[in-house]
Amino acid sequence: MSFSGKVKTELCKKNIHRPCCVRAACYGFALFSRYLDDKGLVLQTERALVAQTVQRLFRRLGLRGEVVTKQRTESVIYEFAIKDPAEVAMLLMTFGLSGQEQQLRLDPSLFVCDDCFFHFLSAAFLSCGTVADPAREYSLEFASSRHAAIEDLAEQLRLRGFEPGSAERKNALLLYFKASEQVEDLLTAMGATSASLEVMERKVYKELRNKANRIANCENANIDKIVAASGSALEAVRILKEHQRFATLPRELQEVAALREQYPEYSLAELGQLLDPPLSRAGVCHRIKKLTTLAQQITHSTSKDEEEK
Repeated sequence: MSFSGKVKTELCKKNIHRPCCVRAACYGFALFSRYLDDKGLVLQTERALVAQTVQRLFRRLGLRGEVVTKQRTESVIYEFAIKDPAEVAMLLMTFGLSGQEQQLRLDPSLFVCDDCFFHFLSAAFLSCGTVADPAREYSLEFASSRHAAIEDLAEQLRLRGFEPGSAERKNALLLYFKASEQVEDLLTAMGATSASLEVMERKVYKELRNKANRIANCENANIDKIVAASGSALEAVRILKEHQRFATLPRELQEVAALREQYPEYSLAELGQLLDPPLSRAGVCHRIKKLTTLAQQITHSTSKDEEEK
C-alpha cells in the first residue's frame, strides 16, 4: 500500500464523536464530490474503505446512500450516491444549499466547534487529496475542478496558520504543501498521527544520512589534502638527500622529515604529537614549508645551471 493509502486508511478509522463534527466531515465529502446538485450527490473513490466511511458518516446524519462497484478498464471505482428525492432534499437542507448553485463555495458557518474544520479537512483529503511517500519527497496536495471551493479552503487554511501554494493542473486547481513541518502538522491536525510520526522519522533519518555524508566527504577531502601535502614533503626530502643537503639540515627539520617518511598517512597535527616535545600543527607546517622551500631552491638552482651550460 502506498503512503497516501496508509494515510487514508488511518483517517477512515478515526472516531468522530460530536454531531457537528460528523456534519462537517460529511460536508467535506459533499463539497469535493464528483456531483452535488438538486439531482443528488455522487462521490467516487478507488478505495472501498473510503466509500464505506462516507456511507457510515452520512447514515449518522440520517441520510442513506448506496455504494456500488464499477469496473473500469484498469481499475475498480467505488461510488457512493444519494439520489432518492426525499434524501436529496434533506441533504441540501443540511448544508444550506439549493442545488442550483452555479459554483459551490465553502460555508464556514457549518464549522460549529474548533474540531469541525479539521474533520471537514480530513474528509476533503479523502475525497481529493494525496500525499507523497516521505522517503521520496515532502508533498501534500488537494486538487479539485471546483476552483471557488478550493480557493475558500486555502483561505480557511491560512486563517489557521497554514500557507498552501497553488497551481493549475489541467482543469483542476491544486493546493500543495512542500515543507515537511507543514505536512507533519496537517497530518496531525487531520487525525493521521501515525503517518505524521513516520514523516518525522523519515526526516530525522534523512538529516542523519546527509550529516554522515557530509562528514564522510569532509574526511575524504582531508585525506586528499594529507596525501597531497605528504607527497610534496616526501619529494622535498628526496631532493635534499639526492643533493647531499639533508645531513646539513638543523636537527628539528631532520626529525620532521624522518617522521614524514615513516608516517606518510599522518596529518600534521598527528606528526606534531610524535615529536619530543610535542609540536602544534602550525609548528609542523612551518618546518615542512622550510623543507619544501629549500628543495625548491635546489631545483631552481639546478635548472639555472643546466640552462647556462
